[in-house]
Amino acid sequence: MNREHLFRNAIGDNNQRIFRICNYFFIDRDDRNDAYQETLIRIWENLHSFKGNSLLSTWIYRVAVNTCLSHIRSRNQRNNLIESTIDPEILLIPESAGNENDFIEENKMIFLQQFLLNLSMADRTLVSLYLENLSTKEMAEVTGMSETNLRVRIHRIKEKIKKEWEEKQNGTG
Repeated sequence: MNREHLFRNAIGDNNQRIFRICNYFFIDRDDRNDAYQETLIRIWENLHSFKGNSLLSTWIYRVAVNTCLSHIRSRNQRNNLIESTIDPEILLIPESAGNENDFIEENKMIFLQQFLLNLSMADRTLVSLYLENLSTKEMAEVTGMSETNLRVRIHRIKEKIKKEWEEKQNGTG
């Protein structure tokens, strides 16, 4: 199979996953699109280095995560920022935006995005892979962490998000 054919198949099978991973790391559409395009370029440029020691999809996850982390580092260096912040004005949802269920779901998504932005890069990576339903074995291959460490960290993140969500709902957070 030639490189172009392999690339087309790989992207066809993993396109939405790549986009979701970029979406977990970036709220800003331009940053997300830049990271997505850069991921595609890196996959193309490095496809020859895929040795088949893992699933192609696992290798693609690793490329996508590393590209997003690299994009964040370079953006932060350019802007001299340590962490991304969200302008609260952007998060205002007009009351006429939809029915109450739409509003509740939108608030959950905003909460999740804010929560993710406040996590370390390592934990944000774990959450993105967890949300993609990767097994702990696949997550370990992508991150280089042990499966035991992954399970502990994911459990702690779940507890933290649960606590912060409850505090937000009770008005104490």
